[in-house]
This record gives sequence, C-alpha cells and structure tokens, in this order.
Amino acid sequence: MRITEAEKDSSLNQVKKEDEASSISLRSLLSKCYQCARCSGVCQLSKVQKFTPSRIIQKILEGFEDQVLQSGVLWDCLMCNSCLQNCPEDINFADIVRIARRKMINEYNFDADNYTAHKGIYLSISELMSRPNIEPKRNLDWIPKSCKIAEKGEVLYHVGCLPYFKFEFDELDPIAISTVKLLSKTEKNPIVILENEYCCGHDLYWGHGNMKAFLSLAEKNINNFEKAGIKKIITTCSEGYRTFKIDYPKYFEGFNDKFEVKHIIEYVYEKWKEGIIEFDSTKAYKEGTTFSFHDPCRMSRFLPKDNKIMDQVREIFSHLKKVGVSFNEMPHHKENSLCCGIGSWMGCNERSKALRYKRLLEAKESGDLMITSCPKCIMHFQCLQKDYEDISEVSILDFTEFILNFIKFKSVRDK
Repeated sequence: MRITEAEKDSSLNQVKKEDEASSISLRSLLSKCYQCARCSGVCQLSKVQKFTPSRIIQKILEGFEDQVLQSGVLWDCLMCNSCLQNCPEDINFADIVRIARRKMINEYNFDADNYTAHKGIYLSISELMSRPNIEPKRNLDWIPKSCKIAEKGEVLYHVGCLPYFKFEFDELDPIAISTVKLLSKTEKNPIVILENEYCCGHDLYWGHGNMKAFLSLAEKNINNFEKAGIKKIITTCSEGYRTFKIDYPKYFEGFNDKFEVKHIIEYVYEKWKEGIIEFDSTKAYKEGTTFSFHDPCRMSRFLPKDNKIMDQVREIFSHLKKVGVSFNEMPHHKENSLCCGIGSWMGCNERSKALRYKRLLEAKESGDLMITSCPKCIMHFQCLQKDYEDISEVSILDFTEFILNFIKFKSVRDK
C-alpha cells in the first residue's frame, strides 16, 4: 500500500507547522527558561570554546533575537542534547537550533555550506536523492556470496549512507558485511536490501533544517518499504535509528503501525533472549581483552527515556566476561557520554577534534577496544588517531563487527 493522500496531507501540514514555527520568534519557544544556567554548565562545546547556551537564551529573551541570528553563533552548537538531559523545563535546545538554522538560511542569507564539513559533499548527495526524478542504483557486490538477499520480504536491512562514505573513508565495509552475515543466519527468509535505497534524511533535517528534502526522502523510503512488503526495518546506524524511530512517525501518521524499527543492538539482544543465538569464546581476541562502549548522542540523548537500548547493550557486554573479554565503562557514559563533535556533518574543526581527543583518552584508559554504533563517530575518531600517536593504539569497532565474533548461531527453524 502506497502513502495515502491523507498521509501526504498530514506530512504537508507538518511542513506548514514547521514553517510557521520557523517564523515564530525563538523567544516564544524559550519562554519556560528561568535562567538556571545548567545548560551552560553541562555544554560540551563550552569546554573547548566560548559558548554559553544560557547567555544566548538570555539575549533572545531580552529581545535580541535578530542579533543572535545575524551573529551565526548557533552554527557552532554540537546539537548533542547534553543540555536537554539537565534542563528542569525540558527545553529542547537542539531542536530550537535546528529551527534557528532554517531562519538563518532563509531570512539572513547564511551560506550553510560554509559551516558544513567535507565541503558539503554528503549533504549534497542526500539532497540530490530527495529530488523527484532521482533514483539511486547502489552497488550490491559487497554482499557476501554465502548470504542470500531479496527484493521483497518482511525484514529490511537499511544499509544507510555507508557506501557513500567510501569517497573518503575505507574502514566502514565490515559494518554492513557483518550485519548481513548475522541477519542471514538468524532469519528464516532472505533479508531485503534495496538497490534503490535512499538516505533517511537525518543530516538534512538536523544540519540545515531542510524540511522539504527531508520529507521527500521520507516519502521515497516509505514507498520503497511498502512496495517491498516490509514489516521490520533494521539499522546499524544510531542516526538512522533515531530518524526512523522518532522523526518519521512525527511527520507520517501510522508509520509505527506499519513498520517496526529495530537497531541491530536490540535485534541481537532479542535473539539472544529468544535462544536463537548465544555467545561463545572466540580466537579473534585474546583472553583478558578489555573494551569500552561509546554511546552516540542519538542513542544516548535523543531517544525517549523509556528506551532500553543502552541497558541492553551493557547486559550483552557484561555477559561476554564469561567468554573471556571484559567490559569497562568510561568515566562519561550513557546520557553523560562525551560527544565526538560531529553531528549531521557540522563542525569538523580544531575544537571538535579537542573533544574527540578527550574521549579517546578515556577509551585508552578503559580498554584495548572502543565499541560504538555510529559510523560518523568511527570515521572521525579513526581520523584523529592518525594525528596523535598516544591514542592510536585504541582499536575502534562497530558493535556489529565486534559482536559477530562471539555469536554462535542455533537453528532458526527449531525455534
């Protein structure tokens, strides 16, 4: 079933509401703030440059919104949501920054490309895919020959933008390959991987506030899912997971009724509890190997508080001690995790490098390996390691390529 006219109207109404929101003064969106300044106290960016969210909010509340927007200071925000975790009034500063960026582009003629990392190539690819007559044809030669895939079925692996990152980053191939190997062993039927898969739109939504392109990508994705008969969407990317889990249902009524969204961590956890997989010792890592986990922002601070994914991954890791490897927490973890400094391809600079360096020092003190579940985090941590020998020894892996070494598969048909 394709997107109904009612759903299209609903999404268009949401765009209208967003446009109205962007025309509303930021002051009205910040009216609950009583200047406790907790946001400034926990702001991660403020540790490496002068950036005080409470002072910015104060200026807006005092009537200087124009000056704040004209200054461009809000392009610096990491949108890591550390402030929301500590705000007594639950003010979503990251979402307000998203709206402010739209205003800066549309009303103050800011060139967003000047603030976008890697010369904007990845956001440009996403924007191109959003156009009506553009349909990508992805190369699927990377899929292991032993793994069968399908064009239609109930379980989809949304690979995401990993293939496009290969323009500059070659270390990400194991993520998708490991995921396909895992899913092909746990599912009775071949999983669906689409040749014409589209970007989820996360970076356009948060980076530039480009609602038109974001909703176009969402509609294209939903049409693909419906044509293929998909019921369950699995992603390995924390940003893609947040987008499908939270943002698509926000703009497309009934999305959650049609599709179940699972991160690969949730999927592995559930298959473990169902008895379809178990964890065993491996020759990939010597006994006594220690590791930590870096919680990406979209997983640790952008999900509802009742989401259990951070606890689930730790339950899996704690169990691995029985098979010879030990999990150690870094000082900052879960909702207090340090940001890598790169969200939506914004802000890759010396200041964000300082944040990554601090995080890798924590990882070095905590273990031989650092596991995470965000391709952007992996790319930028590994890139920094090339410049600093003292943090180069920490191996950085995606959850999927790490956990596959420990998984022992049972017969799916017996379950």
